Amino acid sequence: MIPTQRRSALAAILFGAILVLAVRSQAAPPPLKPYKVGFNAWIGSIAFFVAQQKGFFKDEGLDVQTKSFSSPGDGLKPLLSGDLDAVLSTADSVLTVVDKAPGQLKIVYLTDTSSGADAILAKQDIKSIKEMKGRKVAATLGQCNQLLLSKALEKAGLTEKDINLVNMNPDDAGAAFAAGQLDVAVTWEPWITKVAGEKKGHVIFSSKDTPNLILDVLAVNTKGAAKKSAETRAFLKALNRGYEFVLAHKAEAAVLAGKSLEQKPEEVLPMLDKITLFGPAKNLELLAGPAAEASKQVAQFFKDKKVNDTLVDTSTLFDASYLK
Repeated sequence: MIPTQRRSALAAILFGAILVLAVRSQAAPPPLKPYKVGFNAWIGSIAFFVAQQKGFFKDEGLDVQTKSFSSPGDGLKPLLSGDLDAVLSTADSVLTVVDKAPGQLKIVYLTDTSSGADAILAKQDIKSIKEMKGRKVAATLGQCNQLLLSKALEKAGLTEKDINLVNMNPDDAGAAFAAGQLDVAVTWEPWITKVAGEKKGHVIFSSKDTPNLILDVLAVNTKGAAKKSAETRAFLKALNRGYEFVLAHKAEAAVLAGKSLEQKPEEVLPMLDKITLFGPAKNLELLAGPAAEASKQVAQFFKDKKVNDTLVDTSTLFDASYLK
């Protein structure tokens, strides 16, 4: 028979052990839910880079697993196949995909619009758009920067027949221009800042002249989003925290984004002046109609250029429900 004192001591020990286990059980957070996101190195995704490095996604219970792509459209095929849950892309890239896969993708968030971060760079001796006539111009055919070029030519009373147009992606065009191999290049950041800083050329037209033409977005697979509705809402909540952080702490945000963009903070800050970031309030406003209206002209351009077989109905492409 166990003496009373020993029984009391044993009971106290057992009670203490149970209490510790109970406290640990209560304190242990639930396991993080995996959420696979594709992206490319673009300044407009700065809120995403910040949210990732500040742990905002983990705060919302997500284990965000990322995959980097060289072009904004490259992640959309694995999104369609279900290998990714969401992709940071561009509205025009989504339009080219839903042409062949109608109703399979939705745009649920607008990260930003380019307002100078996409531009037409020209040699110093080319002072105006009209002086592009007969010159070697690089642009990505069938993508939104070709539309940007068309807008510029239209403004000057020219067409693509008036220039020597070559097909080149924006990064290659920027690099070729910086190397002196092109007269004109339609490119994006960081090449615009780099070329201007080295005084190798200047901007003669940019996305600042065509508001909301180039929209950067978060796209989801329609079927996958239905299964991961809670995770998508949590992702957007953390993304909005990233947006608020960028607004309040631009210098620190530039340091954090610089790691993902492989740029120095002092190179990132000027890029921020060439985009317009969107938060939750602006998203609700734009997703309710203006974004679809702005994308109509892109859809029409793609149809006219035979990039798309159909005229994509942009009215059904944007979905604000995950923000509500």
